[in-house]
Amino acid sequence: MTDELIMQKFLAKDSDAFNEVYNKLYRKLFLFANSLIANTEEARDIVTESFIKLWSQNNHFSNMSHLQVYFYTVIKNACIDYLRRDKLKAKMENRLVKEEHISENIIEKKYQEAELVQILYERINQLPDRMQQVFKLTYLDGFSRTEVAQMLNLSENTIRNTNAAAMKTLRLTLGVEQVMILIFITFLFMMAA
Repeated sequence: MTDELIMQKFLAKDSDAFNEVYNKLYRKLFLFANSLIANTEEARDIVTESFIKLWSQNNHFSNMSHLQVYFYTVIKNACIDYLRRDKLKAKMENRLVKEEHISENIIEKKYQEAELVQILYERINQLPDRMQQVFKLTYLDGFSRTEVAQMLNLSENTIRNTNAAAMKTLRLTLGVEQVMILIFITFLFMMAA
Protein backbone atom coordinates (compact mmCIF):
# COMPACT_ATOMS: atom_id res chain seq x y z
CA MET A 1 0.00 0.00 0.00
CA THR A 2 1.39 3.42 -0.92
CA ASP A 3 1.74 6.22 1.60
CA GLU A 4 -0.96 8.16 -0.24
CA LEU A 5 -3.46 5.30 -0.04
CA ILE A 6 -2.55 4.66 3.62
CA MET A 7 -3.25 8.33 4.43
CA GLN A 8 -6.63 8.27 2.64
CA LYS A 9 -7.72 5.15 4.52
CA PHE A 10 -6.24 6.44 7.77
CA LEU A 11 -8.25 9.66 7.52
CA ALA A 12 -11.33 7.49 6.94
CA LYS A 13 -10.54 5.77 10.30
CA ASP A 14 -9.65 2.47 8.66
CA SER A 15 -8.08 0.19 11.31
CA ASP A 16 -5.85 -1.57 8.76
CA ALA A 17 -4.44 1.79 7.72
CA PHE A 18 -3.89 2.65 11.39
CA ASN A 19 -1.91 -0.60 11.81
CA GLU A 20 0.14 0.27 8.71
CA VAL A 21 1.00 3.72 10.09
CA TYR A 22 1.76 2.21 13.49
CA ASN A 23 4.07 -0.45 12.03
CA LYS A 24 5.75 2.07 9.74
CA LEU A 25 6.42 4.79 12.35
CA TYR A 26 6.45 3.22 15.81
CA ARG A 27 10.12 2.18 15.94
CA LYS A 28 11.60 5.52 14.89
CA LEU A 29 9.14 7.44 17.11
CA PHE A 30 10.07 5.23 20.05
CA LEU A 31 13.80 5.80 19.42
CA PHE A 32 13.16 9.54 19.22
CA ALA A 33 11.25 9.58 22.52
CA ASN A 34 13.77 7.34 24.26
CA SER A 35 16.65 9.54 23.09
CA LEU A 36 14.96 12.51 24.78
CA ILE A 37 14.05 10.97 28.12
CA ALA A 38 16.28 7.86 28.41
CA ASN A 39 13.46 5.81 29.90
CA THR A 40 12.36 2.86 27.77
CA GLU A 41 9.02 2.19 29.47
CA GLU A 42 8.01 5.82 29.56
CA ALA A 43 9.09 6.30 25.92
CA ARG A 44 6.87 3.37 24.87
CA ASP A 45 3.95 4.86 26.79
CA ILE A 46 4.43 8.28 25.24
CA VAL A 47 4.52 6.90 21.69
CA THR A 48 1.50 4.66 22.31
CA GLU A 49 -0.44 7.57 23.80
CA SER A 50 0.44 9.74 20.81
CA PHE A 51 -1.08 7.10 18.50
CA ILE A 52 -4.20 6.91 20.68
CA LYS A 53 -4.45 10.70 20.67
CA LEU A 54 -4.11 10.80 16.90
CA TRP A 55 -6.76 8.11 16.40
CA SER A 56 -9.25 9.83 18.72
CA GLN A 57 -8.93 13.25 17.01
CA ASN A 58 -10.18 14.35 13.62
CA ASN A 59 -6.90 15.51 12.12
CA HIS A 60 -6.44 16.02 8.40
CA PHE A 61 -2.95 15.38 7.14
CA SER A 62 -2.20 15.80 3.48
CA ASN A 63 0.65 13.30 3.48
CA MET A 64 2.81 11.01 5.60
CA SER A 65 5.42 13.74 6.17
CA HIS A 66 2.82 16.01 7.80
CA LEU A 67 1.71 13.08 9.97
CA GLN A 68 5.30 12.49 11.07
CA VAL A 69 5.74 16.18 11.94
CA TYR A 70 2.59 15.89 14.05
CA PHE A 71 3.99 12.84 15.86
CA TYR A 72 7.37 14.42 16.49
CA THR A 73 5.73 17.54 17.92
CA VAL A 74 3.32 15.61 20.17
CA ILE A 75 6.06 13.26 21.37
CA LYS A 76 8.55 16.09 21.94
CA ASN A 77 5.98 17.96 24.08
CA ALA A 78 5.06 14.80 26.00
CA CYS A 79 8.75 14.13 26.67
CA ILE A 80 9.27 17.68 27.93
CA ASP A 81 6.28 17.29 30.25
CA TYR A 82 7.65 13.98 31.49
CA LEU A 83 11.07 15.50 32.18
CA ARG A 84 9.48 18.37 34.10
CA ARG A 85 7.38 15.96 36.18
CA ASP A 86 10.37 13.71 36.73
CA LYS A 87 12.53 16.63 37.83
CA LEU A 88 9.80 17.88 40.17
CA LYS A 89 9.26 14.37 41.50
CA ALA A 90 12.99 13.93 42.14
CA LYS A 91 13.11 17.30 43.88
CA MET A 92 10.15 16.41 46.08
CA GLU A 93 11.54 12.96 46.87
CA ASN A 94 14.87 14.52 47.80
CA ARG A 95 13.11 17.00 50.09
CA LEU A 96 11.04 14.23 51.67
CA VAL A 97 14.12 12.11 52.27
CA LYS A 98 15.88 15.05 53.92
CA GLU A 99 12.81 15.89 56.01
CA GLU A 100 12.37 12.28 57.02
CA HIS A 101 16.03 12.08 58.02
CA ILE A 102 15.74 15.33 59.98
CA SER A 103 12.51 14.16 61.57
CA GLU A 104 14.06 10.85 62.59
CA ASN A 105 17.02 12.70 64.11
CA ILE A 106 14.74 15.07 65.99
CA ILE A 107 12.58 12.21 67.26
CA GLU A 108 15.65 10.28 68.41
CA LYS A 109 17.05 13.39 70.09
CA LYS A 110 13.75 14.09 71.87
CA TYR A 111 13.60 10.47 72.99
CA GLN A 112 17.12 10.68 74.45
CA GLU A 113 16.32 13.97 76.15
CA ALA A 114 13.20 12.49 77.72
CA GLU A 115 15.23 9.51 78.97
CA LEU A 116 17.81 11.83 80.54
CA VAL A 117 15.15 13.97 82.18
CA GLN A 118 13.51 10.83 83.57
CA ILE A 119 16.86 9.77 85.08
CA LEU A 120 17.29 13.22 86.59
CA TYR A 121 13.83 13.17 88.17
CA GLU A 122 14.46 9.69 89.58
CA ARG A 123 17.69 10.87 91.19
CA ILE A 124 16.08 14.06 92.51
CA ASN A 125 13.26 12.02 94.05
CA GLN A 126 15.88 9.96 95.91
CA LEU A 127 17.18 13.07 97.68
CA PRO A 128 16.04 13.75 101.27
CA ASP A 129 12.67 15.57 101.37
CA ARG A 130 13.92 19.06 102.29
CA MET A 131 16.84 18.87 99.81
CA GLN A 132 14.45 17.65 97.11
CA GLN A 133 12.02 20.51 97.78
CA VAL A 134 14.72 23.20 97.69
CA PHE A 135 16.35 21.77 94.56
CA LYS A 136 13.04 21.50 92.66
CA LEU A 137 11.98 25.05 93.57
CA THR A 138 15.35 26.46 92.54
CA TYR A 139 16.31 24.46 89.46
CA LEU A 140 13.08 23.03 88.12
CA ASP A 141 10.58 25.75 89.01
CA GLY A 142 13.03 28.59 88.39
CA PHE A 143 12.63 30.52 91.64
CA SER A 144 15.53 32.62 92.91
CA ARG A 145 17.38 31.69 96.08
CA THR A 146 15.74 34.66 97.85
CA GLU A 147 12.24 33.57 96.76
CA VAL A 148 12.82 29.97 97.87
CA ALA A 149 14.18 31.21 101.22
CA GLN A 150 11.04 33.30 101.76
CA MET A 151 8.68 30.47 100.72
CA LEU A 152 10.29 27.96 103.06
CA ASN A 153 11.12 30.45 105.82
CA LEU A 154 14.82 29.63 105.62
CA SER A 155 17.93 31.74 105.13
CA GLU A 156 19.48 32.22 101.71
CA ASN A 157 22.65 30.53 103.02
CA THR A 158 20.63 27.45 103.94
CA ILE A 159 19.13 27.39 100.43
CA ARG A 160 22.61 27.75 98.87
CA ASN A 161 24.09 25.01 101.09
CA THR A 162 21.12 22.68 100.49
CA ASN A 163 21.40 23.14 96.72
CA ALA A 164 25.17 22.57 96.90
CA ALA A 165 24.61 19.35 98.83
CA ALA A 166 21.92 18.24 96.32
CA MET A 167 24.26 18.96 93.38
CA LYS A 168 27.08 17.05 95.07
CA THR A 169 24.79 14.04 95.60
CA LEU A 170 23.57 14.17 91.99
CA ARG A 171 27.12 14.53 90.67
CA LEU A 172 28.19 11.47 92.61
CA THR A 173 25.37 9.37 91.17
CA LEU A 174 25.28 10.83 87.64
CA GLY A 175 28.58 12.52 86.99
CA VAL A 176 29.23 16.25 86.55
CA GLU A 177 28.59 16.42 82.82
CA GLN A 178 25.33 14.53 82.98
CA VAL A 179 24.03 16.72 85.81
CA MET A 180 24.74 19.88 83.84
CA ILE A 181 23.20 18.42 80.67
CA LEU A 182 20.14 17.23 82.54
CA ILE A 183 19.56 20.55 84.27
CA PHE A 184 19.89 22.35 80.94
CA ILE A 185 17.50 19.96 79.19
CA THR A 186 15.02 20.21 82.04
CA PHE A 187 15.21 23.99 81.80
CA LEU A 188 14.44 23.73 78.07
CA PHE A 189 11.46 21.48 78.79
CA MET A 190 10.18 23.92 81.38
CA MET A 191 10.50 26.82 78.92
CA ALA A 192 8.58 24.89 76.24
CA ALA A 193 5.75 23.98 78.62
